[in-house]
Amino acid sequence: MLRRLFFLTRAPGIALAIFILFNLVLTLEKAELSLASIWLAVPLPEPELSILAAMLGLALLLPHDVLAPAWARWAVGGTICCFLILAGASVVQFYYHLHLGMFETDLPVPFSLLVCFILLGEFVRVSWFRKVEPKLPLPAWCFVNVSAILVSFFLLFVVYIVTYGRADFREDADAAVILGAKVYDDGRISDALRARLDTGVELFHQGAVEYLIMSGGVGNNGISEPQEMARYAFEQGGVPLSQIFLDEEGTTTVASARNCGRIARQNEFEGLLVVSQYFHCARVKMIFDRAGTKCRTVPTCARQNAPPRGMLAREGFYLFREAVAFPFYFLYYR
Repeated sequence: MLRRLFFLTRAPGIALAIFILFNLVLTLEKAELSLASIWLAVPLPEPELSILAAMLGLALLLPHDVLAPAWARWAVGGTICCFLILAGASVVQFYYHLHLGMFETDLPVPFSLLVCFILLGEFVRVSWFRKVEPKLPLPAWCFVNVSAILVSFFLLFVVYIVTYGRADFREDADAAVILGAKVYDDGRISDALRARLDTGVELFHQGAVEYLIMSGGVGNNGISEPQEMARYAFEQGGVPLSQIFLDEEGTTTVASARNCGRIARQNEFEGLLVVSQYFHCARVKMIFDRAGTKCRTVPTCARQNAPPRGMLAREGFYLFREAVAFPFYFLYYR
């Protein structure tokens, strides 16, 4: 029974292997596209780091028939065990940096810990190898396995989005970028945007940043998000208008990354913080880095207060949307 239980790790193992190999393809195109460091904290430059990780990806994809000989089980099991140790070192590094105060989080669980559990299950599965004939008809067996792999692939990104997004990486920087959100027809700002602005104002008054960059667009109602954001920061937060920059062409996260990078270069800003909801932070970080606008992310402080009615349902929807959007941008946004 226990032997069969570890076969449940097969789908997450394949999903992890697919992510690793896709990452290798992108990294060979351009080193800056790599995400290998999110689970493998090894002091290697790219593409060497992704090539190293690809050894694990290939090992995880090997079919059961290949593992029938004892030497094959030892080779594959040894490879998985080595990467299990490396992923474990990444977990240790996470808690060490947390102890040093390099960031704060209300969910002290690194993504690499999930990778450790997947690799541990795969190591046991390989070590206890026994060929099992599928009891389902071949079409049903293929459907079940493909579905399990797709679900596992989706859940990998959900876990990364949540574990990364809950971490607050604030540090002293030149400016904080506040990403825009909905402004209603009567000029009221949405709860999501208010949370972002309150966090940005907090960073300003803490002395963490000297300037705020309001990045958004003009809605269908003709209202400029950045102008309303600046008005709120000035009237409600006491931030001088002279310390606020406006980016009124930040209609998408990609556009905001490019425009804010341009503003930073024009004003010789060396460090940026980007403020958004936690479920958005992982994609924000990836897009800004790929646009050449290096940044650190700060999730909103909305959870310090009682959530409004329906907030959890909306968060679930936005988290699902980000889990779909993140792999799309990972693969297609260069």
